[in-house]
Amino acid sequence: MKYLFIGNRRFVLEELLKCSDNVEVYVIDNTHLCKEPLLKNIKHTILKSKADVNNILKTKEYDVMISNGLPFILKPSELPAKTLVNIHPSFLPDLRGVDPVLGAILFKRDAGASCHLIDEGIDTGPLISQVKIPFTLDLHASMLYPLSFKAEKMCFHQAWERNFQPLTTNPMNTDGTLYFTRSNDTRLLPLTGTDEEIIQVVKAFDNVNQGARFIINDTEWKCHDAWLSKNPFLLECIKTFKLNTIAMVFEDTLVIKRNGCALGLRHTNVYEPMSLVGEKIIGR
Repeated sequence: MKYLFIGNRRFVLEELLKCSDNVEVYVIDNTHLCKEPLLKNIKHTILKSKADVNNILKTKEYDVMISNGLPFILKPSELPAKTLVNIHPSFLPDLRGVDPVLGAILFKRDAGASCHLIDEGIDTGPLISQVKIPFTLDLHASMLYPLSFKAEKMCFHQAWERNFQPLTTNPMNTDGTLYFTRSNDTRLLPLTGTDEEIIQVVKAFDNVNQGARFIINDTEWKCHDAWLSKNPFLLECIKTFKLNTIAMVFEDTLVIKRNGCALGLRHTNVYEPMSLVGEKIIGR
């Protein structure tokens, strides 16, 4: 059997290479996989566009193509009749789309990984294998990402054992499920929502290269951790402040006045913000 791997993550690729020595590796340009030491000793080709991907799938000889982190939508009707497989980091059919890990935190949904045949829809083809990560309130994105990658590896091995044969020939039923792809506004703190909704946004974007967003005096701030306090002495100290204003500052934390509690936001901005006490923060 001849396999093609096309994607932007190393985890499934590592497992595939353990299972077969007949693999051609194609890496999406300007992604994490491009920087992985794994590729130093592996022959691979960089693909820069959907046209590049389609050209490979139309001209190469192979039996199974495994997609993992492919940012382009493939249309099997436009390609030779081959086994086209995708490994997606969610418990499909829920959380189709580009950002399922973030969506699992934001919307308190089960996460996981799914291997499925690629059809004309987006993450809707017949299932081959699945691994579930149940939602719990202690999950946050920086932890769920590596857990999801572990689930992808497990899901791959289950699919490998099945020779990538689907459990059913039917496409997935997406009724009642979510499709989620983030926008920049998704990262804004929902200050008009509940305190719990604010905390979930921070958890969803707590990893180093993102951060939840809020605005103070036209300057964007980012935070990667948040907490709520109902300490009576703290609430007495900040009771005169207006809603969503900065009531205290210490170390890397801004304390925001909320209804009946204080919201602590640990920020990444580099300057000392003591002068911002009394200023309002803006979100959505």
